[in-house]
Amino acid sequence: MTTARPRKRLTREESQAQTRATLIAVGRKHFLRFGLGGAVTEKIAEDAGYSRGALYANFDGKEELFVAVIREEQARHLNFFRSLLKEESSGKNRLKKWRDAIADLMTDHDWIVLRAEFEVGALRCESIRKSFVEAHRQQLRDGGELVRDLLQSPDVTSSLAPDEFITVIINLAHGLAVTQRILGAGLSQRSTRRLIQSLFDRLISST
Repeated sequence: MTTARPRKRLTREESQAQTRATLIAVGRKHFLRFGLGGAVTEKIAEDAGYSRGALYANFDGKEELFVAVIREEQARHLNFFRSLLKEESSGKNRLKKWRDAIADLMTDHDWIVLRAEFEVGALRCESIRKSFVEAHRQQLRDGGELVRDLLQSPDVTSSLAPDEFITVIINLAHGLAVTQRILGAGLSQRSTRRLIQSLFDRLISST
């Protein structure tokens, strides 16, 4: 008869990291379903299996939790894009893969909703506006780094500076995607994806 090994006791830091990760995951579901304004702090904590006090021990409130959700999303997107570019050596193939990945991301329902909530929150709340500005600047730095990497290939060219390209593709593509979600059958997701790809091709191309 074998005895089960006792489960390793988490350190305080590990326990806190686990609590934050769970709250972020559950918070994401609530923000997608109810929006930032409709999400309730107590309900998020309850569904995560924690007390309201545990949530406030990790976040100042639902606004800070929402910003943590956005930051985690952006970090995940960045890691995916970086790994995507590492898989290819051809400048032309790397560009095509990145274009298609951006079109997929920008037409992803969850990201459309979260990004739109972030924008509305930034217009209404000064602390969220400051977080939006920080996230935007980080996006320019990270995205600009990816574009500069692409432009190292002699067959990839763009008339825009890397940060200009990121500003245009992210904001115009997001605007198209939001409009598509509102119009529904009036503008299909497939058509929106194609428009984003076409916009991308006009801003940066391979020879």
